[in-house]
Amino acid sequence: MDSPGGILWPRLLSPRAATVRWILERMARTERQAPAAREASQMVQLRALLIHAMNQVPFYRERLSAAGFRPDRPLTREVWDAIPILTRQEVQANADSLKARAIPTGHAPVRESTTSGSTGIPLRVLKTAVSGLFWDAVTAREILWHERDLSRPWHSIRFVKDLSAQFPEGSKSDTWGRVAAVLGATGGGFGLNIMTDPGDQIDWLQRNPPNYLLTYPSNLQSLLDETRSHGRLFPELHQIITIAESVSPGLREQCREQWGAQICDVYSATEVGYMAVQAPKGDHYLVPDEVVRVEILDDADSPVGPGEIGRVVATPLHNFAMPLIRYAVGDYAERGDRSPCGRTLPVINQILGRVRNMLWYPDGRKTWPLFSDRRFRDFAPVRQFRVIQRTIDSLELQIAADRGLNAGEREALAQVLRESINYPFEITVTEHAEIARSAGGKYEDFRNEVSPA
Repeated sequence: MDSPGGILWPRLLSPRAATVRWILERMARTERQAPAAREASQMVQLRALLIHAMNQVPFYRERLSAAGFRPDRPLTREVWDAIPILTRQEVQANADSLKARAIPTGHAPVRESTTSGSTGIPLRVLKTAVSGLFWDAVTAREILWHERDLSRPWHSIRFVKDLSAQFPEGSKSDTWGRVAAVLGATGGGFGLNIMTDPGDQIDWLQRNPPNYLLTYPSNLQSLLDETRSHGRLFPELHQIITIAESVSPGLREQCREQWGAQICDVYSATEVGYMAVQAPKGDHYLVPDEVVRVEILDDADSPVGPGEIGRVVATPLHNFAMPLIRYAVGDYAERGDRSPCGRTLPVINQILGRVRNMLWYPDGRKTWPLFSDRRFRDFAPVRQFRVIQRTIDSLELQIAADRGLNAGEREALAQVLRESINYPFEITVTEHAEIARSAGGKYEDFRNEVSPA
């Protein structure tokens, strides 16, 4: 139900907005609690989730029992750690048995959410209305943390399924969106499909000067490259909110130097929801552990220490329609210690990227490679590039250039790539008219297609 019409002062919240506001205020009171108190509260919620999963979700009945979970006993860390890690492949193969036969009163309606399928196989999960309430609360908290002026306009360049945000006009709205009902009146909203050519995106932004811009890190990089020689084009741009991809090293500093704007990154996944939000002061991330449990684990599934890197395992606390318990997201991250802002939420220093974006060396090493398009442009008129690992000792360098390349240029580009990764891989250079984004609008400059076997 919406707020009653015609009541302008004092402003009344809709029931949904009032609930989100209550969650938001509750989180503001508890985000500085002692870590032990936070852990205890989270374990109480996890126990409720496990009891529901054991009773209503066929997939978990034996899985939780074998781990030692008993509904009539408190949930301990020992039992929690004994629950097997859930993989993406298991979710895809057991979609029906992961669905709850019934959900608690008040959690409906249930909706289906689908990932973009960057790996080639989309993932479909069920979520409840309650999941949406907590999503809105974390969204609102992120806005408040970064002290955004609600009266200013909001710009978004992201993937749009329909034709509502096409160049040259894009889409327009009177507010920032659903968050307006929680925090109050906002400025207008402007949207553009990320599939738009970067040059046209710049044209659109110049016609609609931004204060806050939401987009993907790879698209931001393209826009910065497009305007490298233009000076500070957008003097009113204060913050750029990045989503959907990892922020590459150097992008934050380039953004500050070139556009005078700060990056505020958000770490989320379609199937899980929010997993971390950039802290109010600094480039590290805080985990909203009121809505998700995030573990960073080593290869033996043990927690890593501060400053160490491990794979991200997440458990949404409130999705009773299709619980994902200890779900391996497919990313690696570096665990942090404590945030200097005084909040006691768990800290992640940096999000390093997905497993499929790791380069495997023949000698057993693995790393996330970094490439400089500037170096490629020193040798050929390169517009776009992508590196694909085809075998353990060979790479394909895909190039989209302003013209065809000669043999000398192709060899020079291959040598630049070898030097950047410091290994004599066999490299094949292929030329393309365009290197397209994925179906969901994401762009990967490196992808590993070597079979794990």
